[in-house]
Amino acid sequence: MEDKEDNPDVDEKRRSRFLSYAEGEGDSALLQREGLRCLLECTDTFCLTKHWLPETTLENIYGQYAGQDGIGLKEFGRIAHDGLLLEGKLEEYERAFNGVDRDGTGVISTEELGQLFAGLHRPLPAHELERIVDEADVGHDGIDFADFLSLARTHLDLGEVVRYLETMPQKHSAAGSAPATLRETALGSITEVHGEAEINEIVNSGADVVVKLAFSWCRPCKAFYPRYEKFAEIYGETQFLRIVGNENESCKHYAKDVLQAKISPMFAAYSKGQLVATWNGANILRFVENMEQNLPSARKFSKEREAVQASDPSMAPK
Repeated sequence: MEDKEDNPDVDEKRRSRFLSYAEGEGDSALLQREGLRCLLECTDTFCLTKHWLPETTLENIYGQYAGQDGIGLKEFGRIAHDGLLLEGKLEEYERAFNGVDRDGTGVISTEELGQLFAGLHRPLPAHELERIVDEADVGHDGIDFADFLSLARTHLDLGEVVRYLETMPQKHSAAGSAPATLRETALGSITEVHGEAEINEIVNSGADVVVKLAFSWCRPCKAFYPRYEKFAEIYGETQFLRIVGNENESCKHYAKDVLQAKISPMFAAYSKGQLVATWNGANILRFVENMEQNLPSARKFSKEREAVQASDPSMAPK
């Protein structure tokens, strides 16, 4: 009889997560190497806009758990049981990262990371701290958010970090500052765009516009799409656009240089030709709040939105 530790149960939520990345159907579904990469690099609600898992780590995990044809549901259960999945909500990871990044540079220094481990009652000798930083800093440009996720997966407990940061003095953030269109768009539905010029043309019309930035490997992006379609119907006077950030050079430029995207899905709201808000993650409540706070054309349909959410469980705030 197999030990439960060797063959842990997989609940329905994790089973669904496995199947969304696996190839094949049902019990015959298998995770291949790239599917495993995407699964390990994403949570249920977001992915980063770049791959961040080191190749050696991916190879080691795949080699440890894969059978001859790939990783089945049983092996995936072991991966989950062994704590290799990236768990948690986007805002929790962002809060943890921003709390450690005390000077707000977007990069965690070795000193800041050392202070974190010390605050968690796990002080590290200098050589051990340098080893962890060297392993995590994939681009050798400092510990950015992507590198921090790798650390969270291997060396940190997210809940423990958040609880520790709640005891720290809060840092104060500085105040932030961002002719008729020829592009044919249809209100009440989603317009697929394939470059920055198309977005600019629509935005310059002065209409209220929301852009969803997705990436081809981002499963949370795909999972949110049916809800995005329904919101397009609800907010019937707002232009809904979708762009795939890795489709071509123009799309890449819009994602990297215009929105400075690090996480997907990412949304950008425009009104009267100006960028008025950006936000991340496949979160219905956050989407509604940003739409109705920043776009008058969406705000006027709040009662209709409430009625749809009351009757459709898939649209309920989460």
